[in-house]
Amino acid sequence: MEFEVSLHPGQAALYNSEARFKVCAAGRRFGKSHFACVKLGEMAMMSEWKGYKLSLENPVYYVAPTFDQAKRVMWPKMKAIFGYEKQGGLIRRENVNDGWVELVSGRRIFIKGADNPDSLRGEGYHYVVLDEYADMKANVWDEIIDPALMDVEGAALFIGTPKGKNHFYKLFMGALEQNPGFDQWEAFHFKSMDNPFLSRKELDRIMTTSNRPMEVIRQEIEASFLSGGGKVLKPEWFDVVDRLPSGGLGAQSDGFGNAVISNDQLTDGHFYITVDLAGFKKADRKYSRLDETVISVTYVTPEAWYVVDMQHGRWDVREVALRIVRTCSQFTGARLGIEKGALMNAVGPYLEDEMRRFNRYITPEPLTHGGTKKIDRIVAALQGRGERGRIKLLNDTCKMSKSKELWNQHFLDQAADFPDPLAHDDLLDALAYVDQMATVSYVSEHDIEEWAPLDLDSGY
Repeated sequence: MEFEVSLHPGQAALYNSEARFKVCAAGRRFGKSHFACVKLGEMAMMSEWKGYKLSLENPVYYVAPTFDQAKRVMWPKMKAIFGYEKQGGLIRRENVNDGWVELVSGRRIFIKGADNPDSLRGEGYHYVVLDEYADMKANVWDEIIDPALMDVEGAALFIGTPKGKNHFYKLFMGALEQNPGFDQWEAFHFKSMDNPFLSRKELDRIMTTSNRPMEVIRQEIEASFLSGGGKVLKPEWFDVVDRLPSGGLGAQSDGFGNAVISNDQLTDGHFYITVDLAGFKKADRKYSRLDETVISVTYVTPEAWYVVDMQHGRWDVREVALRIVRTCSQFTGARLGIEKGALMNAVGPYLEDEMRRFNRYITPEPLTHGGTKKIDRIVAALQGRGERGRIKLLNDTCKMSKSKELWNQHFLDQAADFPDPLAHDDLLDALAYVDQMATVSYVSEHDIEEWAPLDLDSGY
């Protein structure tokens, strides 16, 4: 027996995926529960799966954070989409109290709540939907559901709106980056506006005219994994500016096709290049969730720090050395600092080779942790300056910035997430090293009257 349903393009992309485990982060009213209901019905109508014969002992489960929520969300949808057998539909019988429906295939869909984990034990599942997984405990999947799928190599769908960088975020990023152990997984991300049936006028109203904080809109509408951070470093502290406080670009070239910027041209401050190393692997999907190497360029004046450029990524050791030399060539007279340790020793010989090759020399200064934790180091260097508006970001679209990627938003996202342990802080750490290198004089010239003694006999 067949039943027909309509799916919009986002739901269709999710449906057409052949991944065994799918993780879908989606904004409000995208149609997550509608799609979940369709998949539950399809799976419950099957009699065979990957060579296994399916029976009542291989049920299909829909799990929400609570049993009441599960019934409220899924029960009316199943009635509306499947219909009853007497009217030519799929539902043969049901038990509202126990939370299951039996389809004409003879197999059942159970509705359960993660608030009662023991009710999820004891059966070998064929297919499971975990709705609003971010609101469940991680052990519901790890300890109960995942092992129960082994009998028939069952599949699972994780859907929900992000709630910070918790266990849902870890699964999403593992699937997205194809980390080890995630070869059968696929991640999907949809915003509320990806549902073509939603009113554009209503979405515009919520996005632009409501009094909701932007953090709420980003999480609930754009399905962004916000950490709930921003208590230490607030993104609004860091203004984006279009130019440095004095001077412009130099006219000569550094030999790499970049304009040379010299400290002689900008007399109010000094350039600092700080490098935070993070291993040497070629950037690819497998390793992109690991820490990144960051090459940061900051122009320091008595009034503020101006972050000129931030290159970040995972590169092999020779490319790291080449990028450092190119950056030093563009910002002549800059002081270079590199995080001290085994990685600095590893890049040293390659750095010397690149300097000889291009006849450009600069002595790197070793940067140390000073016996402090990374979080404390970042807070000490950036929080006070940021709160007082003394850290500016040079617009990443201006020609002074040589990075091909746009880094402004990347920096602001890290500031918003800090100090979440699951979030990256590489750009923040690289910038914090400037505090160790920069020596700024805050003494300005004042008109002082010529000294004259008050008493000619005593001399003062």
